[in-house]
Amino acid sequence: MFEDETPIAWTAMPRHAPVVGADGSEIGTAESVLGDQNEDIFHGLVVRRHDGRLVEVTAARVKKMTAHHVLTDLDPAEAAALTPYHRR
Repeated sequence: MFEDETPIAWTAMPRHAPVVGADGSEIGTAESVLGDQNEDIFHGLVVRRHDGRLVEVTAARVKKMTAHHVLTDLDPAEAAALTPYHRR
């Protein structure tokens, strides 16, 4: 999916990029990146669901980032059960 899109670094991911599951369904939009830029460690994403809730997608579940999309390996049930994001 999105094979024709060039991967980008996690530090270059655009805000509000659509975040999609393994089946291509939209999970929500990327609100922010969780990571340590000084150490170049990507922890995950904060995603705004269509109902306005903020959830967290861990870095292990993100398979590809492009200038237009974020692809995860989440199936619909996993996407529905994502952990709410609470600022730390």
